[in-house]
Parts: sequence; structure tokens; C-alpha cells
Amino acid sequence: MLKEALFSSVTDRLLGKMLDKAALAQRVIASNVTNVSTPGYKRLAVSFDEVLKKAVRPGKMQLAVTNERHMPSPDWLKHIEPKVAAVDDPYDNGINNVNMDTEMVDLAKNQLDFDIASRLLGSRFNNLRMAIRGRR
Repeated sequence: MLKEALFSSVTDRLLGKMLDKAALAQRVIASNVTNVSTPGYKRLAVSFDEVLKKAVRPGKMQLAVTNERHMPSPDWLKHIEPKVAAVDDPYDNGINNVNMDTEMVDLAKNQLDFDIASRLLGSRFNNLRMAIRGRR
């Protein structure tokens, strides 16, 4: 019970999913860069931000249960997963639709997403460590 109280907050789970998305996006970008000269290869992309925006829009958030007879709200976070899909991009490099400039921009953005999620999660764990050890 203590484990669930400390480590299963919505914020922690969401940050974990953001880290999962960053790892998947890293693999997808690497695949695109590797296949830049493969004839007929279709560029892949990870969609997570759109799914997340739909899930957290007003009216979709988890409800507070103030009475034990209230129905619990559905766990909206379990439905948020990053998805990989082929991109129908009009760009043509003569071989396929992979644009190295776009891939490098996506790589930089993905690195920033990973950095912020890992720093926020690390800060959360540092706060827990300080609470357990006490302030010295």
C-alpha cells in the first residue's frame, strides 16, 4: 500500500510514459536515418503529443471520489501509448521521403523531451529521498 501511495501517482506514471515515448522516438529516428538511402522506405514518426492532448482535455480528467459510494473514474492514463506510423510526406529526396534536416530537428526535440521528463522524475525521487532521510 505504501508503494502505491509513493510511486503510482498520475504524475509519475505520465513521466514514465514520456520516457517510454522518448526511447521509442529515438529508435524510430535512428531507423529513419539508417534508411535514408533505402529505395521506397516510408519515413516513420511517433505520435504521442496528440494522444496526450486528447486525453487531458477538459472533461477527460480523473474525478475526485469524495464518497465510497461514488463510481471511480476510468483510468485514462492506461490508454495513453505512443504510436508509430508511416508518414505520408510530400518530401522526396529522389529515393524516399526521409529528410535529414527534419530528422535532426526531431532528434533535438526528442532529446529535450527526454531531458525534461527525466529531470522532473529525478527531482521527485530526490524529494522522496530527502523525506526518508530527513533534512541534514
